[in-house]
Amino acid sequence: MTREPTTRGVRARGASLRRRLCDHRDERGVISVWTIMMASGVFLILLGLVYDGGNAMNERIEAHRAAEQAARAAADEMRGVRDGTEGINEATATARANQVLAQAGWNGTVRIEGLDVTVRVTGRSDNAFLSVIGFPSFPVDETGTATSITGPNP
Repeated sequence: MTREPTTRGVRARGASLRRRLCDHRDERGVISVWTIMMASGVFLILLGLVYDGGNAMNERIEAHRAAEQAARAAADEMRGVRDGTEGINEATATARANQVLAQAGWNGTVRIEGLDVTVRVTGRSDNAFLSVIGFPSFPVDETGTATSITGPNP
């Protein structure tokens, strides 16, 4: 004997399916998780800007001070003051400027033009928080200039 499908069984399966589709998951609290995630990200960015930005500013100030001090030390390396051929002894001035920079923990270049000495300090300020989002460091590039004061009067 073969059984013919009853409409009651089909209706029951359709109602069950409809009930499962219409039942909504309880989504209460999902927005709280999203809000906490977004707030944490924004807080990390703000913390990075304040902390790492402050460190970068301090590094730039230190680099500028080191460049100025190295330029002054190099400008003090005069030659020929007594015989009238005043100028800066470039070898000793460059060595002295590099020594001052090394003591301060920086690297740089020294340029001498006449009685003027320009020291350019370059480096990087490493980030603690912003490195998490892809900014590992800020560049530091500062310049200091000094003029030898024992030169000829204009």
